[in-house]
Amino acid sequence: MTQHDVVVVGGGHNGLTAAAYLAKAGLDVVVLEAKEYAGGGVVTREVTLPGFHHDLHAIAHIFIQGNPLIRDDELGLLSRHGLSYVFPDPSIAVTFPDGDYIAFYRDVTRTAETIARISPKDAENYLRFHAFTDQLLDTLMTGLFEPPPPLGEFFAGLDRSEVGQELLRMLMMSYLDVVNEWFDSPKVRAALIRWVSEILAAPEEGGTGAFLLMMVPVIHRYGLGYAVGGSGALTTALVRAVQEQGGAIRTGAPVERFTFEGDRATGVVLASGEHVQARRAVVADLNIKQLPGMVDHRFGADWERKVRRIKPAGFGLLTGHLALSEAPVFKAGPEVGGAGFQETAAPLPALLRTFDDLKYGVPISNIPSIAVASAWDPTRAPAGRHTLYLLSYAPLALERGRWDERKQEIFDQVFDTFCGLTTNMSSEKVLGRVVESPVDGERFNAAWPGGDPGHFGLQLFQFMGYRPLPNMGYRLPGEGFYLVGPSTHPGSGVTGGARAGAKAVLRDLGCDVAAVMGGG
Repeated sequence: MTQHDVVVVGGGHNGLTAAAYLAKAGLDVVVLEAKEYAGGGVVTREVTLPGFHHDLHAIAHIFIQGNPLIRDDELGLLSRHGLSYVFPDPSIAVTFPDGDYIAFYRDVTRTAETIARISPKDAENYLRFHAFTDQLLDTLMTGLFEPPPPLGEFFAGLDRSEVGQELLRMLMMSYLDVVNEWFDSPKVRAALIRWVSEILAAPEEGGTGAFLLMMVPVIHRYGLGYAVGGSGALTTALVRAVQEQGGAIRTGAPVERFTFEGDRATGVVLASGEHVQARRAVVADLNIKQLPGMVDHRFGADWERKVRRIKPAGFGLLTGHLALSEAPVFKAGPEVGGAGFQETAAPLPALLRTFDDLKYGVPISNIPSIAVASAWDPTRAPAGRHTLYLLSYAPLALERGRWDERKQEIFDQVFDTFCGLTTNMSSEKVLGRVVESPVDGERFNAAWPGGDPGHFGLQLFQFMGYRPLPNMGYRLPGEGFYLVGPSTHPGSGVTGGARAGAKAVLRDLGCDVAAVMGGG
């Protein structure tokens, strides 16, 4: 039996973030990770051929750029632990089959100029929309990395001003509704819908309007970051930060159950039978839906009913990692090829019908996401070669057949769409490939039902203070028992969002939060 002040279960980037802040406060912290390596979905591996470094899941680091973790280098990830970023500009290009596109530059005016080629009126609308959302960004971004207030309190505060009332109204709308209110051109609408759909919710889902409000100003202020060396470089830096502060990380240490004395969480039991005790707190970087069995159902039927009713994401992901003999050349031209990420959109209303297909188990291949990170970070591939991250939305369950039987066939169709967007791509340019379906994602990580790294949907009724349960505030029913990671605010993506959860734990333990989070 071993003892520590804090036991963190799960070594994803959120578990590591929480552990690093807690260790910086002088606490004796251990991270227990089931896999033989840390990082969760923020990992880079040579899965195709030697020398080709592929980001298995998370690839673009956007929202984390506004987190004080990175912005103020609170843990020294940039200054001491080797993390660095490159920022393509334009960050994203959304393309259409006929060659039209919109390029999202850091400069909002330059972005509007690309919109003007499709719709001069919507170029003006975009500038107005950016001006409206940019004034809210500091408030919205600060709120992502702090423990959220009770949702009713937050809404009441918004309701006191005209701007706040407009924001509140848009929070309750779908992102399709918001796009339709602000923009006129079917292509401009389609481009924005395609971009925001990365939250894995259909455009008409209510309570998703907030994401358009955030994504537009964020991409202009912070850009899209590729971690040099691969997405896993963030994990490596976080591991070093934990260890620098005296924390320990144990891999190959799957946790079977949590232990309690009365109402207090006291530690864990590993699958090996080993007990690891926690003197002050237990922090789980897990899916909340994993917990009932791991606590022997001690929180009661009513609590478990609330957990079971949490709504999953609307669809999943089919992802291909490819080693290429050369970089793709896009038919739309060098401005698209020079973007950090290429999104493909269908014109309206065909785009909306594509999302409808996903609801009924019909696989799609017409709107892939494309990233050639090696074009910006040559450390990811041998000289002259490239990595390709090719992603398609996918139904969680197929209307016909099983994913294990059909994923290669369906991905072939996605690859054909990609090739059709270029002048030079074909199967002959592929040196190796690995394809992962939603089922493979769930196998990769037990916390990802349907392969969803975000654990479940991001609609307003399970976002901010209501994520995962109303006004839970990172505190599970047991004393000294906490939850961080995608199941909690701010949700999915590479955000370093466990900074907010760590802040709640530090306050409860009587630590000096300002000293811990006051810079590197």
